Amino acid sequence: MKKVFMWSLMLLSLGLNLTSCSSNDDPIIINDPVTLSLEMPLNLENVEVTNSNITLTNVSSSQIHVLNNAIEKTSNGFVATFNEVEEGTYDLHAEGELSFTINGVAGTSKFEVSQDNINLSRTATSMKVTINTFTAKGGFVISEVFFTGTTTPEGKQYSNDQYVVITNNSDVTLYADSIAFLESSFLTVNNYEYVPDISKDTMAVAAVYMIPGNGTSVPVEPGKSLTLAVNAINHLEGNANSIDLRGADYEFYDISSNPTYNDVDNTNVPNLDKWYCYTATLYSMHNRGFKSMAIAKMKETKENWLEKYAYNGKYMMSVSGNTYEMKVNSTYKVPMSWVIDGVNLSVEEEWQWNVLPANIDSGWTYCGKTMNDKTRYSKAVIRKTDSEGKYVDTNNSANDFIPEAKPSMFK
Repeated sequence: MKKVFMWSLMLLSLGLNLTSCSSNDDPIIINDPVTLSLEMPLNLENVEVTNSNITLTNVSSSQIHVLNNAIEKTSNGFVATFNEVEEGTYDLHAEGELSFTINGVAGTSKFEVSQDNINLSRTATSMKVTINTFTAKGGFVISEVFFTGTTTPEGKQYSNDQYVVITNNSDVTLYADSIAFLESSFLTVNNYEYVPDISKDTMAVAAVYMIPGNGTSVPVEPGKSLTLAVNAINHLEGNANSIDLRGADYEFYDISSNPTYNDVDNTNVPNLDKWYCYTATLYSMHNRGFKSMAIAKMKETKENWLEKYAYNGKYMMSVSGNTYEMKVNSTYKVPMSWVIDGVNLSVEEEWQWNVLPANIDSGWTYCGKTMNDKTRYSKAVIRKTDSEGKYVDTNNSANDFIPEAKPSMFK
């Protein structure tokens, strides 16, 4: 009887142990795929995701689910899918690289985003994160124009040392190839009625020189600049009052039709791709600042642009009470929708109108207060910076630029 009783106790104990073990619920696997949606900044286009890594960590069990290069571009946006995930609370971490275009300019940026305490269950199988580790605001801006040139110790005018600086004012890497420097045909000191009037939606150009490349050949990191020199040589060798521009990133190079005027080609500095220039000899910026400058993303091939964007117009000019019809021949135009940034230049006492429209530049800046102001030499217009070190860009050069500033290349 005692043996029977002991055996009964053992069976009861075993039963209790089995009951105790079964009280711990087995993990519940979510039958449906668990999806992660990644929301991109609104101003980005043509977005691609590469080198991505996503980790989903169970807070209770520390079990980790990992996805590498599994973000897919779908009609509903960018999605990654996890399978056989247990119900529970999770921490999410995602990182990778983006390529995109912003205002027509190619760019790249790394991203990293995290989200904690995400509850996943059979009725909650989706997650959503917003990539807000960068804003992609800003873009390329003209940060400096040195158009006045210098004078020699003998007092002669010297313009070969002119240059322009463009800067990546965003917080992502942007590509500068296919961006062109433009100088206007129209003058800010003469306000004629041009027929046809193209000034509202296109820019009549006297010069177009483009940074060469395939679209992603010239990366410019946030805050970095490119210097485009009219001549990338050591000008101090011929003018003690000038500067050394051998460190420029690009130079304007022209093959002159007149053997008297030969350009110097610094083979250590890449040449800009010349699309058009008003002169058959050597280009130089207007050294009194009668013209406007801009940078644009060229959206045609050179051949197509030359064929489709010629401008032949006319205007009336009055001299000593007589009026003459003047023709504008062999000039080209660039749509304002291609223009990334621009600055109206003039002379303080001579300004009549802004060549660029208000959405590009509602103001203007200058070096020199009168028509033949000899104090303008060795001065530049330089864009202001804000408290965070970013260039000020309100589309108003009167507010954004310091007139008659010391050029940054002068020590």
